[in-house]
Amino acid sequence: MNQENKNLVTNYSSAKYSWLKSGGEISQLYKIHNEVDLINLFSINDVKLKSLLVIGNLSNTLIKDDGYKGIAIKLLGDFTNIQINHDHLLVGAAVLDNYLSKFCYQNSISGYEFLYTIPGSIGGNIFMNAGCFNQEIKDKLISVIYFDINDNKVYEKNISELQFYYRKGFQKHNTIILYGKFKVSHADQKDIKRLMQEYEVIRNQTQPQKVNCCGSIFKNPKNQSAWKLIKSSVDESFYNGPIKLSKIHSNFFENEPNISANSIDLFISKIQKRVKDKHKVILEKELRIIDC
Repeated sequence: MNQENKNLVTNYSSAKYSWLKSGGEISQLYKIHNEVDLINLFSINDVKLKSLLVIGNLSNTLIKDDGYKGIAIKLLGDFTNIQINHDHLLVGAAVLDNYLSKFCYQNSISGYEFLYTIPGSIGGNIFMNAGCFNQEIKDKLISVIYFDINDNKVYEKNISELQFYYRKGFQKHNTIILYGKFKVSHADQKDIKRLMQEYEVIRNQTQPQKVNCCGSIFKNPKNQSAWKLIKSSVDESFYNGPIKLSKIHSNFFENEPNISANSIDLFISKIQKRVKDKHKVILEKELRIIDC
């Protein structure tokens, strides 16, 4: 059995693993454990010609009902590790945000408390420059180590060479984020723990809990809050039904499990239309919806 088949999963159910418990099948998912797996996969010429999707924790990605027909990649193995070096942390793209935050706490490393409340993975974080509590991943990032599909090689770029904005991070075409190098500063464990607990309390008070939810639906427009625009644009019907806006926070929705991904997409479009009609503002989705 050759390398690409050993790591191949066909008809992978995104609904089974998605935070929304919804989504179409991925026809070909390759599990990548190390850089050799990547080089072997992209040495096959026809693989490079297909569309590519890298999936992380499926907390912010929804695949429409018809499924994804291109090549999907899930990083595992080497990319789930964290190394503490003299002046930086080397963090694999598949490391969960919550896990990194707890790892830093255990090692008295401060500055990563905000990640405790984010459901994604470090690769996704770097891709979209995720953040909360007035902090973003770019504030802690030293460099990004990535695989270039066209060259079939691994490169590193310093944060000073990259342009990170609000909800836009490392999105270089035909690349796969493998690791991030992050700053290290130390603090008392008690102070770190207290801040993590404070963030968790705020999250529990302001965001829906124990429901199928992907986090914020839309990015905040410049100098405006998406939730305020939504709340002032929709009627009570948007807060009821199998897909509904959260009564705790109007920029979050909750949905019943195994519901059509297309119906979620339609629900989001209806919100966009209401806001555009009332406020002349086009809300940009934070949830990544894949249609291919």
